[in-house]
Amino acid sequence: MLKRILSRVQSRALDTIRKWWRPISCIGIAGGVWVYCVVTPLYSLIVLREMPSDGMGIAAIITATAGAFAVREAGKIWGSVDDTPE
Repeated sequence: MLKRILSRVQSRALDTIRKWWRPISCIGIAGGVWVYCVVTPLYSLIVLREMPSDGMGIAAIITATAGAFAVREAGKIWGSVDDTPE
């Protein structure tokens, strides 16, 4: 009986993770871009009164983000292979 309950719990946890890992990771990536590219430069400009000068860092994070979202869109278009036994 305990084995069956644990099996159901594990199955539901895996289903939840498989369903939500992409949206949660995209929210995290977008949040990181927002903080690094918007909040930090504004804080530097308004509070510290100095010009933010990390243009190369902002370009790098935007490039990496574009690649991450491209992989996500390709996964949505072509699907993903799930070879775990039922």
